[in-house]
Amino acid sequence: MNKYFILCVACLTGVLVLSCSQYSNSPLSVGFHNVNAKYNALFQAKIKFKEAETLIFDARQDNFSQLLPILLPIDSLSTQTVNEQLASVIKKASLVAERHQNSKWLDDAYVIIGQARLLKEDYKNAIETFKFVNTNATSDDARDAALIGLMRAYTEQGEYQTALRVAEILREEPLNKENTADFYLTKAYLHQQKEEYKTSVAILEEALPLLPKNEAKARLYFVAGQLYELINNPRLAADKYSSVSKNRPSYNLSFYAKLNKSLALGQTNSFQKLLKDPKNNDLQDKIYEAMATAEIRKGNTKSGLALLQSSARTNQNPQQLAFTYLRLADSYYNQMGDYEMASAYYDSTATLLPQQDAQYKRVIDRQRSLSDFVTQVKIIRTEDSLQRLSKMSADQLDKILEKVYIDQQFKEDSQKRAAEIANKGKQLQNKNTTSTFNDPNKPMWYFNNPIAISQGKTAFTARWGNRVLEDNWRRSSKENTLSFDNNALSNQNLNNNLNANLGELNAKSIGADGMKAGIAALRAKIPFSPEALLASKKRQEEATFALGKVYKLNLNEPKNAIITFEKFLKEFPSSSHETEVLYLLCLLTEDNAGVYAAYKNQLMTKYADSYFARLLIRSQNESLSTGKESEVQKLYAEAYNYFVQNNFTNALTIVETGLKDYPNSQIEDKLVFLKAVLFAKTQDTKAYKTALENFISDYPKSQLITLAKERLATLSTK
Repeated sequence: MNKYFILCVACLTGVLVLSCSQYSNSPLSVGFHNVNAKYNALFQAKIKFKEAETLIFDARQDNFSQLLPILLPIDSLSTQTVNEQLASVIKKASLVAERHQNSKWLDDAYVIIGQARLLKEDYKNAIETFKFVNTNATSDDARDAALIGLMRAYTEQGEYQTALRVAEILREEPLNKENTADFYLTKAYLHQQKEEYKTSVAILEEALPLLPKNEAKARLYFVAGQLYELINNPRLAADKYSSVSKNRPSYNLSFYAKLNKSLALGQTNSFQKLLKDPKNNDLQDKIYEAMATAEIRKGNTKSGLALLQSSARTNQNPQQLAFTYLRLADSYYNQMGDYEMASAYYDSTATLLPQQDAQYKRVIDRQRSLSDFVTQVKIIRTEDSLQRLSKMSADQLDKILEKVYIDQQFKEDSQKRAAEIANKGKQLQNKNTTSTFNDPNKPMWYFNNPIAISQGKTAFTARWGNRVLEDNWRRSSKENTLSFDNNALSNQNLNNNLNANLGELNAKSIGADGMKAGIAALRAKIPFSPEALLASKKRQEEATFALGKVYKLNLNEPKNAIITFEKFLKEFPSSSHETEVLYLLCLLTEDNAGVYAAYKNQLMTKYADSYFARLLIRSQNESLSTGKESEVQKLYAEAYNYFVQNNFTNALTIVETGLKDYPNSQIEDKLVFLKAVLFAKTQDTKAYKTALENFISDYPKSQLITLAKERLATLSTK
């Protein structure tokens, strides 16, 4: 009996096992694998994926003074902390594909694998996964989710047209509520990346009603407010900022929303009251920045810049400080035209701004250009002042030097204050990157672990904001102190405070001994002798020439370049740079036929055989034909024969004919070098040396450059 019972149990077990195969389509098999796939592998994968998304969101560092992205950008820094979770997602979801092939949840498993790969910046495999689901899925919802992931992947890689083609496919699909919200958010993000803000905010408006009330939704309302400000709709912007507080925002998000709402509506009279409230000490930099924005919008650029400097002085966040510096730099450059101050702030911005930021390349280019600009301007200004001082009488000079010294001290003090603000970012960055050396194999105590402390601070700030260490720091009524009533101090108080600071600086006392020594040092620099005056003018000449090239080539300011070059021709006639200046003026005035003709005529008349005259002709003519090249080759051979026969006069005549009649020839460098060598036989050593120097400068890629340098070196040793 027992044998028969055991046999029956074994048979029944075998039938169950066979019927539960992942390759079977029987109802029992499909049901078994559906349950295991959904409530085991896929359930765990979704939990880990949600955990990763939450960690990334909580660890974000929003810069509220800049336009926030609708979706958090995918980058390696944010995903490093969730690599373990994402690896677990892929591992768990892959079990569905390995063990539950006949489950209806197979498509969902592939979708979440693609989403995890997307967060890991594994765009290639993420795209392949999403395409696989789109091609093979039996579930419409899974296919739609895969297409949304595909659109996001293309957007992150900057392939906007491809992403839009995917969006067109999705637009025709009947999406469920979750996919509809994801689609709207992804498409709004796509248009935001393309700087199509009107389209972006319109799509974002469609997504907001579909989202649950939480901090993420509050953040999106804030972004919507920023977008409405960018399209000059302050009323709707204020409305969106008001909605932030209704969706459980963080402390900082709530504060910024109220601040931006007041700016959008022009209700700025309460900023001074906020600034004086001790509860807002940790937010002073934000208040100063909002005050600066209000002043600049009113056209009070100087007051706005002073307030931005105050914001930078009180800022404790290097990431946000970089954008405050950038705003100062751009304002000094564009509105004030103060390139020296702009240069200092671009230097500071370049130190702190992340290299992956979209503005980084512009900042670096501007920084390099302005550095050269400031150098040349300082030389010109200094030499001009010294030359004027050298012409004054002794009594007049003493009075002027005293005033110059006092002004110099005032300026140095102002620059010192600006430098303190500019250097603060570097100090903060160094402080934040300081680490403690520990045994890598030994667990590190929390307060000796900078990474753990940083993560803790991020989590605290996300929940509570930047709180001051004080009693009752968690009190819920703290948010209510951020009121924006109209009974606060007027902006006149602000201007009075700024003027008071300047007055204090003007009243700075200068010791008599220090002034005497300072005046003596200034006097020593004045070019009283003819030799010193000549050297000063030469330095000024070189700097003016260099400044004109900076305007044209680096800053792309043709108007200032023309003014600088015209001033150069007037102040430094017969300069060695005159030919190049005339050439550059020709290029700068091509749109003005009369002025262009005048400069071209001057260049061709005075320097017809110069490199820059030939360069101008070359740019106006096409390359020589094969026949013309043959003619100039024969001409060169004839000139060289004359040279070998010591008939230098005829050789020089033929060379000059070749340079004039055959511009842009392939052997132009040979003709110019032969002409330089002929100068050694027909003119003095100075003309020969100048010709060699010009050749080296004008034809740096010529095969004859080494020979020219050797000849020049030989001349220098004589």
